[in-house]
Amino acid sequence: MGKKNKIKKILPKEMKPNFLEVHWEKIIIVILFLLPLIYFAQFLSSGVMIAGSDYLSGYPFEKWTKEQREMPLWYSYVFGGVPVLGAPVGGPLAPLNVLKSIMPPHVALVLTFILFFFIAGLGMYLYLKEIGLSPFSAAFGAIAYQFIGNLATAPSAGHAGRAASIATFPLMLFFFHRALKSRGLLYFIAVSLTAAFAFYEGHFQITYYGLLFIIGYFIYYIIAHRKEYQKKDLIKIIGYGICAIALIFLLMSAVWLPVLGGLKTAARGVERGYEYAISWALPLAELFDLLVPSFSGILENYWGANPFKLHTEYFGLLPIIFAVFTIFLYRKKPYVKFYLIGLIAAILTALGGATPFFKLLYLLIPGFKLTRAPSLIFYLASFSFIVLGSIGFENFIIKKEINKKRFLTVAGISTGAFILLMLILTMGIGRQIAGTRASAYENNLPNFTQGIWLSLLLVVVILIFAYFTIQRKIKPLAFSVLAILIYLINQLPITTKYLSKAPAPEVYYATDDIVHFLYGDHSIYRVFPFQSQPPLNPRFLYHIQDSYLLYHNIQSAGGYIPNPIQRYQDFIGAGTSVMFAPANLFLYPSLTDILNLKYIVAPNLPEEVTGYDVNTQKIIQNLKDYLARFRLVFRGRQFSVYQNDSALPRAYIVPDYQVDDAPKILEVLKSPQFEPRQIVLLEEDPKVPHPTGKLPMIEAKITEYSPNKIVCTTDAFYPGFLVLTDNWHPDWKVFVDGKKNKMFIANYTFRATYLTVGKHEVAFAYISPYFSSGKVITILSLIVSIVLIFLSKKFGI
Repeated sequence: MGKKNKIKKILPKEMKPNFLEVHWEKIIIVILFLLPLIYFAQFLSSGVMIAGSDYLSGYPFEKWTKEQREMPLWYSYVFGGVPVLGAPVGGPLAPLNVLKSIMPPHVALVLTFILFFFIAGLGMYLYLKEIGLSPFSAAFGAIAYQFIGNLATAPSAGHAGRAASIATFPLMLFFFHRALKSRGLLYFIAVSLTAAFAFYEGHFQITYYGLLFIIGYFIYYIIAHRKEYQKKDLIKIIGYGICAIALIFLLMSAVWLPVLGGLKTAARGVERGYEYAISWALPLAELFDLLVPSFSGILENYWGANPFKLHTEYFGLLPIIFAVFTIFLYRKKPYVKFYLIGLIAAILTALGGATPFFKLLYLLIPGFKLTRAPSLIFYLASFSFIVLGSIGFENFIIKKEINKKRFLTVAGISTGAFILLMLILTMGIGRQIAGTRASAYENNLPNFTQGIWLSLLLVVVILIFAYFTIQRKIKPLAFSVLAILIYLINQLPITTKYLSKAPAPEVYYATDDIVHFLYGDHSIYRVFPFQSQPPLNPRFLYHIQDSYLLYHNIQSAGGYIPNPIQRYQDFIGAGTSVMFAPANLFLYPSLTDILNLKYIVAPNLPEEVTGYDVNTQKIIQNLKDYLARFRLVFRGRQFSVYQNDSALPRAYIVPDYQVDDAPKILEVLKSPQFEPRQIVLLEEDPKVPHPTGKLPMIEAKITEYSPNKIVCTTDAFYPGFLVLTDNWHPDWKVFVDGKKNKMFIANYTFRATYLTVGKHEVAFAYISPYFSSGKVITILSLIVSIVLIFLSKKFGI
């Protein structure tokens, strides 16, 4: 059947298709690409970049990675060193990472977002058509999903990974639906390839949620179509499904095997308890944001329960309005029950500990104990709402399966309920919920009041146009175009608030006077970017958390990384946090020596403090007392540099050792009596003799320092332990004069190896058997996938 005849089937007989109707499917594909292109057009210039908070922190890693001669497997410049493949995401292995090798990374990011938005719309369009909706209803749903809050505001935090997982979900579901319908191997393989792409490019937890949703979809589909299946069909589908899941794991081996190999060393990836799992949930009150997006405040006006919020869950009122009609009038239509259940389940999960539902998932579903931020699942609620809304759009706008009385009844009840709810909200409930953030609530109140009127106007306008459409006074095509325009007019002013600009990297990370000074020292050392709590200079977080020093190839004790080594976090006193929270470096200054912190960068402190309040005076005095241990070597415009003359070199030899368990070692390190120039603390007995007398520490010369290899030359007149103050990890191996040697965990988190008297060349090499094996498995799995696709197409498997 031709496209023209397809269009005729969904239109009343008296309406002849015009050019737009006949070519609608081609036009909508172009629109699905043009909309994200326009949305991100301002960032296509190399002179600006998306000012996403996490991206600004992560850009120096992209620059540094691009500068390396080979793919780095170890980030040595932050947090004492961390594995590149330390989190279950693709990182440099992500397929679209190739764009960063041929263009500036910040431009590649923009193109990546454009592609993801297009995939989101295209996947949704294909899926909605696959379940029987017309191109008009599918177009509305596709454009709505392109700009749901969780996706459209992902650039605010620089979360391309979140965007990737959210964007690929509809396409994954489309292939899965085709697989269940056709019972063919081809589409099961397509599901595996799409899921693997989502894992490589995206966010593990979000993709994990999507796969759980698809498992639920599988159960629903089998039950709903049970009469169509014979026993052999079920066996075939279940068998193909198991193979598809296995293929996902095989395709992900290059990433997941290294993560599993180092899982016990990482700060994330282990169970942290129920309270950790429900942190960053969606506050119950913020469900009102779905009706009035400004209720809990946008960006700086946010007064909700979480510490801050850089996104919105708002996905537009139109899908909700159409979904209400679906739920009231079309509950017996295919897929309505499933998506209603999926919608409720996604919302309850997103609410975390606010209901008992999440506790059940936490106890029963594998993987939930390893996650946090359950609000990440809300995109599936948005997806469900839009599917329900598109089904309603199809049935009472396109097919007109509704009479005037039923329409007016549902419209009246819905509008009345909305008005009543808004009246309740204006009675000050939000002020009570805001608590200590009452001032932020008051500042946001004008925006909320305006938002109520805008939402009410939107409800009334769309219902009036819908009424005239079912009365055949407006054509379905005209209403479809109108609905899409109204949706964009309603949604884009909200989401674009989260699109902020930053100048080009060379401007944003421009060399300041501190970096100019540090450039003068060509030795290998670390910098301690020091800050008080509360910060005297908030801009100083630029040095601590935004990896600014990494951009200039300066090693820092801090920086920003999503999954640091847990032992390093214990050493600096960060506890279970993954942030740079160096409490121990403040409380036990000798740890700065052990960590090779040669320079301390601190905000300039005033000489005269009488103009400050008592609390600030105390902070300043505490800072001065702490910094008195170090030597001021440079005072810049805003920051000063202090030199730590007691800092140990990066690599050195000590004569003696002491064996103890890890907790005891951490306490010994904090002791003022500990002498790191004489003794290294080990957790295994090296079974070598102790020295008979006191011997001096000997500095080792580092002749090569690259991401995957470090080479030291030594010449010691006594046998001892070479200590390298970079983090220990099981994938680091040590070779002495070309022969593999035993590597010990030294001083709780660093590396050491035993050397005999004389000259030696000691090479530390990052050799990951997990990555080597995973890479081979992934490549072979990809080849097998291609072969199976060819065979399935040729033989109809």
